[in-house]
Amino acid sequence: MKKLSKVVILILVLVYPLAAGWGQDKKVLKTFEELQGVIISVSNLVKNSVVHIEVVQKVDDRKYKVMGSGVVTDEAGYILTNEHVVDNAQQIMVTLPSKREYPADLIGVDKQTDLAVIKVNTPEKLTVAKLGSSDATKVGEWVIAVGNPYGFDRTVSFGIVSGKGRVMPNFGREVPFVNDFLQTDAAIDPGSSGGPLVNLKGEVVGINSMGLGRGQGFTIPINMAKEVEKKIIASGGIERGWIGVVIQPFNRDFARYHGEPELSGVLIADVIEGSPAEKAGLKAGDIVTEVGKKEMAAEKEDDLNAFSLTIAETPVGEPIDLKVRRGKEEKKLVLNVGSQPKVKPEEFETGLGFTVKEITEGLYRQYALNDKVGVLVSFVEVGGAAFQGKLSEGDVIVKVEDADATDLPSFKAALEKHAKKSQLLLRVVRGKDKVYVLIPGSKQKAEK
Repeated sequence: MKKLSKVVILILVLVYPLAAGWGQDKKVLKTFEELQGVIISVSNLVKNSVVHIEVVQKVDDRKYKVMGSGVVTDEAGYILTNEHVVDNAQQIMVTLPSKREYPADLIGVDKQTDLAVIKVNTPEKLTVAKLGSSDATKVGEWVIAVGNPYGFDRTVSFGIVSGKGRVMPNFGREVPFVNDFLQTDAAIDPGSSGGPLVNLKGEVVGINSMGLGRGQGFTIPINMAKEVEKKIIASGGIERGWIGVVIQPFNRDFARYHGEPELSGVLIADVIEGSPAEKAGLKAGDIVTEVGKKEMAAEKEDDLNAFSLTIAETPVGEPIDLKVRRGKEEKKLVLNVGSQPKVKPEEFETGLGFTVKEITEGLYRQYALNDKVGVLVSFVEVGGAAFQGKLSEGDVIVKVEDADATDLPSFKAALEKHAKKSQLLLRVVRGKDKVYVLIPGSKQKAEK
């Protein structure tokens, strides 16, 4: 209804003068027709660079078919889309504007920006999208979203840029977003993910990510997307700056508690052992007021994104200056930015009715684990061998028979070493306890 109301108001504003006695003046109507012509022209142009993507995803023991969209960015067959479209993909198929379907290879993903790069090999000549600048995009600017909502190929919706610098909630994700999203009221529905947001010059200003209700669409700025794509094509992944801190807003309540109601900054809640922050002397309770030459202020959780982005975009190994308040004392610290540890844990399906993940820094904190030794049980198949042996999700396996499983590679090696045993004895950390779990091995499974 909001979209309909907006169109009705626009028509009334443009047409009302005609009905109010200006009937002989056709300039307004001509302007309306010219705008309509621009929208049609841009839509027809950009649709040739938009592809339909179908993905077979495997999550735990189930398979799903997922639909999405993508934007051709290179004649060699590179396509930008969303990470959540190709996550856990077992097969990726791309349908071009010609209606011909081709398999696609996954080049790489970046979970923190929800971006992915795939590639098709096709004899067809591909139409490459014209990429613009999201920095130059203004709130209130008219834009067009193109995608495949609900499987309807190359659907066009029209709206404006409603906001910039939006911070998205994590929705229970293991990995938080590191992004400043564009907000638009152009419709972004399921299947539109990965399609382009285009200005009236025909330039792509964003890669559509998700919609939250009617009139609330969120788009990854194209400047961010171009940088991520470049790095993924070059190396298959993304290297980001990292200093190893847990942060929270330093709001007015904290400021008054410290006796300085006007003080602003970012509160350091924790410092990771061995991190660049610890080596530089940063401590829990410090208030960071400047990073580089940028002032920091965080009243709410959303405001923390500026700090995170500043660190993430700093090249690894480069020194960065921090201005810090510690009690009543102001300090200046210099730290060398490190490389962000892996954020997306590798998974391994054992074939014995359970799946494990390597323990990353994120999982260590999310599950409040005692340490990072072992592998985390992330899924147990109901009725399977591991289920019968009472293995539970959240358990940490540290030993397989007589072999230590300190990490994912050593767990795989231990499992392979004892693959022919009729039963498998696991040493498991469960909360604060250590317990044994006995499950049928591959030999017993085969005999059944």
